[in-house]
Amino acid sequence: VPALALSSSADAAHLHVQLIVPAAQLNRGASSNAGLYFKLEPGWHVYWQNAGDSGEPPHITWTLPAGVTAGSLQFPAPKRLPLGPLMDFGYENEVLFPFSLDVASSARPGPVALEAKVNWLVCREVCIPGKAELEVDRAIPATPAQVAELSPDKEIYDRLVGQLPTSLPSTGTAVFQST
Repeated sequence: VPALALSSSADAAHLHVQLIVPAAQLNRGASSNAGLYFKLEPGWHVYWQNAGDSGEPPHITWTLPAGVTAGSLQFPAPKRLPLGPLMDFGYENEVLFPFSLDVASSARPGPVALEAKVNWLVCREVCIPGKAELEVDRAIPATPAQVAELSPDKEIYDRLVGQLPTSLPSTGTAVFQST
């Protein structure tokens, strides 16, 4: 039986999931943008980091080469997803969970495989657990180089990364009022 090569994306029940790494290569001593992307069928959703009354956010377990680490998933502002008396929080249509890929100065140059086991819960009136093993292959050059970006990944990343909440400026104030 021939071995199946892992892919950067997978189609599963009610969604498409993909690892997004716009950089064509990863420089030692630098960070690169990356993300976990979901494209959902109409009416289906995945969850925010605090899912609400039910649900569970996506989760990644990494297998990375020495000297490469992945930051935590960042979660865009969610949508309220009421279902009867329950209130959940999550995402419909499409969502990108950005994270950073950090390469140590001591990382070995050459090709690297970034392997991720991804788990999620996709829901409508019922929830279906899903999982995929994804892989993105990149190279670490011996000397830092100008990094080109791959257009399909760059387009998705650039279009969706702006949905992350921004911090309140240090000179700003917030006031909470009860109504």
